[in-house]
Amino acid sequence: MDERDPATPILRLRKPEDVAEIRDLMARVYPPPHGPEAIWSAENLQKHMQYFPEGQMVVEVSGRLVGTSTTHRVPWDAALAPHTWSGITARGTLSNHEPAGEVLYGVNIAVDPEWQGRRVGSLLYKERLDLARRVGCRAFVAGARVPGYHRVAEEMTLEAYVDAVVAERLFDPTLSKQIRVGFQVRGVLRDYAPDPETLGHAALIVMEL
Repeated sequence: MDERDPATPILRLRKPEDVAEIRDLMARVYPPPHGPEAIWSAENLQKHMQYFPEGQMVVEVSGRLVGTSTTHRVPWDAALAPHTWSGITARGTLSNHEPAGEVLYGVNIAVDPEWQGRRVGSLLYKERLDLARRVGCRAFVAGARVPGYHRVAEEMTLEAYVDAVVAERLFDPTLSKQIRVGFQVRGVLRDYAPDPETLGHAALIVMEL
């Protein structure tokens, strides 16, 4: 008899039948003013499973998806060089996945607003890092959103904002949390991806393994 609490978050790999529910989840996570490009297309979700199935994860609670994560492997030099989200992900298709890439790259993570702050994101990040170690990657790298930047953009540069967050003079809802779990900031990524809160920019974060 399975006595597991049905309300316990369960992490597993993405399946083809998850595609429609993942798109619904992302619509909840990225409502307007985010544009439709913030929501994965069904075609790209299928391609992710084709190119790197072990890097595509979901979290479900009582049979309902409340979190999703997308990763792929890229070369070290590509991950640490200036890049855009579209460039590093082959326009979201992951067709540039390198099976021997030294870096596991965090393409996307999304948690249902009702489940944010309830360890779903932590569960996904832990499994991402465990995956990176299992497959022998040198590091986990991502472009971190800086959603607090739009509030001070008229007063300070992106670089100054990120420096202030690193120094804990400012709190950023995303970047501050990533620094606290051990990520290091290696620079900024200008014009990384369309995003009204970040003004399109990101911080380059690295966790060497």
